[in-house]
Amino acid sequence: MKEMSWFSSLQIVFTPRVRRLSRNLLFGFLLLWGILPAITQAELWSGTAISGMRDVAMAPNGRIWLTGKNGTVWKSDNIYASSLTAIEGSGFNRLAVDPDGVVWAVKSNGGLWKFAAGSWLETAVNEMEDVAIAPDGKVWLVGKNGTIWFSDDQGQQLNRIESSGFSRISAGPDGVVWAVKSDGTLWKFAANSWTQATVSGIEDVAVASDGLIWLTGKNGILWNSLDGGVTFSQDGEVSGLENIAAGRRGAWAVGFDGTLWHKFFSPQF
Repeated sequence: MKEMSWFSSLQIVFTPRVRRLSRNLLFGFLLLWGILPAITQAELWSGTAISGMRDVAMAPNGRIWLTGKNGTVWKSDNIYASSLTAIEGSGFNRLAVDPDGVVWAVKSNGGLWKFAAGSWLETAVNEMEDVAIAPDGKVWLVGKNGTIWFSDDQGQQLNRIESSGFSRISAGPDGVVWAVKSDGTLWKFAANSWTQATVSGIEDVAVASDGLIWLTGKNGILWNSLDGGVTFSQDGEVSGLENIAAGRRGAWAVGFDGTLWHKFFSPQF
């Protein structure tokens, strides 16, 4: 009888298991890089139990800030907004959060305020309609008269760019700004010049840190663009949305009826 070595015995016993393990690892790899991203990107828009809201903004840590239809301000206690904490203050309309977590908010009377270290600070800026914060911290504003301004020194000094008729604004990466006019047209500001997009009937715009663009229509329909605004696709999952915010973890939106909605793009670990 031929003698079987100890090493040969190990090969006989373990080789099939190794092959099965290799196949499982390969399957897991394909799942991770092929199927899983599709699953995580496919989560549907979901409504929350929160209502009576007007505007929503996303902080860098994934939590959200809200203004109520009555002018109050709220912040979520977690990234899912399963509970909210009221912030002292009233009369607020639109808001945005900068990279350092400082909240910038516009009151109904046009005044610009900052919330940091647990308290509100009124700035000297007034007659504003909307506010947005770029990834680099630059503050962008739309005036009640439709003009657009920016500040790169925390709102101490404003600089006006050539503009008129605007109502909503959002600042994306690479210094690109998207803004909506009162007539529903969408415009892109880059390299110191404006370019009109092909879409119309727009109510609000939000740009995520990765450049994904979200739009709400005056009819409540949702649109998005994955190619920097070259093309826009309608998102038929939900309707009736008015104001929207976007970040790397997903998007949040407030309906015309004040309800709060969300869509997560990736696993929320």
